Amino acid sequence: MRTVVKERLNNIPRLNDRLDEWNLEMEVGDRLECYALTAQQEHRSIVKRYPLGLGNLFVPISYIWYGMLPKISFTRGFYFLVSGETRRSYSHTEILGRLCRAGFRIVSEKNRHGYLNVVAEKRSEPLPRNDSTTSAILKIPRVGKDGKLVKVYKFRTMYSYSQYLQDYVYERNKLNESGKLTNDFRVNFWGRWMRPIWVDELPMLWNVIKGDMKWVGVRPLSEHFFSLYTPEMQKLRTRVKPGMLPPFYYEKKTPVGLDEIQASERRYIEAYLKNPFLTDWRYFWGTLANILFRRKSSK
Repeated sequence: MRTVVKERLNNIPRLNDRLDEWNLEMEVGDRLECYALTAQQEHRSIVKRYPLGLGNLFVPISYIWYGMLPKISFTRGFYFLVSGETRRSYSHTEILGRLCRAGFRIVSEKNRHGYLNVVAEKRSEPLPRNDSTTSAILKIPRVGKDGKLVKVYKFRTMYSYSQYLQDYVYERNKLNESGKLTNDFRVNFWGRWMRPIWVDELPMLWNVIKGDMKWVGVRPLSEHFFSLYTPEMQKLRTRVKPGMLPPFYYEKKTPVGLDEIQASERRYIEAYLKNPFLTDWRYFWGTLANILFRRKSSK
């Protein structure tokens, strides 16, 4: 069965509720066709609409009114009262993420006549709604010691609903040499400058204080990334706490690809299990030297 949504997603009140309703009306494998105006497309349209560069003045106003006010708790009611819950501004990432959260798999996406057209296929029932706000600090579930999930604190560097798109981005782009997703379109404007200089990871200090993490250790991984590791490395990884400074940045020859990253982590973990204090001491100062003098960064 194919369901075609003729109304722009931006104008549908309580979009998450409506997506859930469509999902529950469909069978697994049925497809949903829909379209939306992304924030990026709208901003380009505004710039072209006004002469003499005036459009650049209206872009931030449009973003604040249609993009921010509906998501902030103390302004949401006012926005909905004035707008009638229509003309919401969604980023490309948020549109796809909302669909995936509602239990759909993205089959295709393309820009057509100034809009984003998406075909999505039902793969499951809707997922629980969480971490979809615009809070500056996120609590992200990561695999910790003994395989337990811990909430890792980070500054937001991705658009809302990014967490639901990890599988989709991985299927499209795979991993780069540093073991991270290639061309990750989920990273927002702030994230592009915060990540290379480690600013986004500063809130992890609270995890260190709480005892969920330590200064030096393997990077805290999402369940998806954790599943990409070999069963042997998964077992070895869960014997130690994750850390803020991963072994990747200690190596003089930067590991390339997931296999080399796993080998680097194995060397660290095996050394740490034999002598925890001296291993972390050596890795801490070696990593600091690489960051300061070899300009290694968190990319």
